[in-house]
Amino acid sequence: MKKFAFFIVLAFFLMTGLFAQQKFALVIGNGAYANITKLNNPVNDANDMAAVLQGLGFTVEKVLNGNLTQMENGIVNLKKKLKGSKDSYGFFFYAGHGVQSNGENYLIPVDANISSESFLRRQSISVQEMLDELNDAGNELNVVVLDACRDNPFPWKRSSSRGLQVVGNQPADSIIVFATSAGSTASDGNGKNGLFTSHLLERIKTPGIEVAEVFRLTMGDVVRDSGSQQRPAVYNQFAGQAYLGSKPQATTTAVTPQPAPAPAVQPTPTPQPTVTVQPAPAVQQTPTVQPATSAQATTVSANMVRIKGGTFTMGSSPDSGWGRLSDEGPQHKVTVSSFYIGKYEVTQEEYQEIMGTNPSNSKGDNLPVEQVSWYDAIEYCNKRSQKEGLTPAYTRNGDNVIWNRNANGYRLPTEAEWEYACRAGTTTVFNRGNNKSDITGWYAEINFGGGTHPGGQKTANAWGLYDMHGNVWEWCWDWYGNYSSASQTDPMGASSGTYRVGRGGSISSDASTMRSARRFSEVPSFRRNDIGFRLARNIQ
Repeated sequence: MKKFAFFIVLAFFLMTGLFAQQKFALVIGNGAYANITKLNNPVNDANDMAAVLQGLGFTVEKVLNGNLTQMENGIVNLKKKLKGSKDSYGFFFYAGHGVQSNGENYLIPVDANISSESFLRRQSISVQEMLDELNDAGNELNVVVLDACRDNPFPWKRSSSRGLQVVGNQPADSIIVFATSAGSTASDGNGKNGLFTSHLLERIKTPGIEVAEVFRLTMGDVVRDSGSQQRPAVYNQFAGQAYLGSKPQATTTAVTPQPAPAPAVQPTPTPQPTVTVQPAPAVQQTPTVQPATSAQATTVSANMVRIKGGTFTMGSSPDSGWGRLSDEGPQHKVTVSSFYIGKYEVTQEEYQEIMGTNPSNSKGDNLPVEQVSWYDAIEYCNKRSQKEGLTPAYTRNGDNVIWNRNANGYRLPTEAEWEYACRAGTTTVFNRGNNKSDITGWYAEINFGGGTHPGGQKTANAWGLYDMHGNVWEWCWDWYGNYSSASQTDPMGASSGTYRVGRGGSISSDASTMRSARRFSEVPSFRRNDIGFRLARNIQ
């Protein structure tokens, strides 16, 4: 079945999966206009996008400051390549001037000299005709990305012709994305790249992330950085799932995922630590919860909750809906021992007190700390343990981290502990039901463009834990790996890997990302303004 996904603005690609499909891209950056306003960033945008796509396995044709013939030839060449491989993926990226006229969008060559709106069609590229050409190739998937939402540069422009217009004939199974809302204009940016492109280039490198989340995260970045002046728009007619890099796979054997290209501003470490595993305590089988009291654990802070161990079904089923990802399965039985977990995410005040610094983007003592890496979270756990006279849980030597499972100090929850605590005895999509109204946290659809919020403002789950859905992603101990279908007791994830697991979704995520089974993976040195953590401890 043909799938046609296209994104307008400075967008991205959704690619590869279980098969090694051929992937072809045409990237155009027009900035050196001869007869209208020159643009500073499109060539940079095109060069950077081409490099990213090449790193993701695309064969890329690049046109910089192209005239009409060069742009047309590039489209024809892309169509031929896609037609020659029916299961191939196509990607079209354009940065430069674009205008709308009579409900249609046009891409402007650098040598265009359009003295009247009547001559627009013959001297520019019709977006609709370009889409029709790629659609006619009959290949598996096409992505069209246009960062062309700038003001009309021609003297004959009409007052209503700002930015781009919604594409009238949207192909089936398509995603149309504008760098900003229809009829509005997008910033060309003050740096190397346009505002939307700069954030998208960062987000598309995240391995194993589904396309809808890439755009949600990018949208949130743009709205925040523009002070809500630029608000990207997404028109989604694509019902499937697609990924920028390698598609997560569910198998019965744990494997180490292969890394996608690391963000240019930050090297991607590939640590291979040795993990010391100590026998876990005996397991209680009835899943209940009790608040921590001095009689139960006198050294445990008042903001820790005692979770009584039990057995639950981890992951999600293929028919669970809500944008379910393949790495959430197969579902399997997991037995978890009793443990303590934070009632709230670690706050900035708590982090500042221990670490002497507050790296967060959204400032506030009671807001969750963010912009912290997995290594930062590990260091915080150890330093807080030492301050309170507890045995640190972790020993770090460079990138190698060993966990002493018998230590009584603070630590990160395992992925299994986190999901068990989040679900609080439920089997539904969210920990209070199957609808958006059941999400007990802050996320993009109710918090669009906003920052994080203090813990405790939303309803707690049944076990007294706040913001298990939304606010900030929460680092877990585990290396990211595929699930086994076998029953497990106190699993710790893969024995080694490249990415650590995060859970819970964030203020930048959509509703589907809030699900109890949803997984996130990143290199342990990664920092972002929607990633924090929650503490856990053993019960002694």
